Amino acid sequence: MSTAETTEAILLRRARFGESSYVLVWLAPEHGKLRTAARGTASRDSKLRGRLDIFYHAEIHFVPGRKSDLHALREVRLVETWEQLRGDYARLLAASYFAELCDLLSEPGHAAPGLFDLLRRALGHLCGNRPSRRSVEFFETEACRLLGFGHAGNALGAIEEHAGRIPSNRRRLSAALV
Repeated sequence: MSTAETTEAILLRRARFGESSYVLVWLAPEHGKLRTAARGTASRDSKLRGRLDIFYHAEIHFVPGRKSDLHALREVRLVETWEQLRGDYARLLAASYFAELCDLLSEPGHAAPGLFDLLRRALGHLCGNRPSRRSVEFFETEACRLLGFGHAGNALGAIEEHAGRIPSNRRRLSAALV
């Protein structure tokens, strides 16, 4: 059996898997994008219930998958929940865009400490500040710089060229910033 690992991570995405489980996509500094299966967590008596919401920053304990990049989640210790994000549409939309962008730009098994730290700082910033065009553009520019692809003053174009698309939330976020 594989040895269990522990890492800090921010939950980027959560999808139902069967009737009582979730597949969770995290961003972790040492692992980059990390997919975990959280079996039975959708049931009322799950010990992890209430600890698996998007944008939650946690210390997770998981067992690496033997045949795939889907790992088994064992424990979650919350570090930060950023509850202030949930009370404002623009903040929630910006956090969602940042998470979707990190999901799009990160790779499983490739360390991303800079991207993790950028997302952590951005979520903290959004808790006390409404998003602005400047803050969104800063996030995009900094993500390009950290991941090593040039942007020549056009981070959004560089992201589209690198990833093949722009996250769908970007248009709604731009409209909310007007």
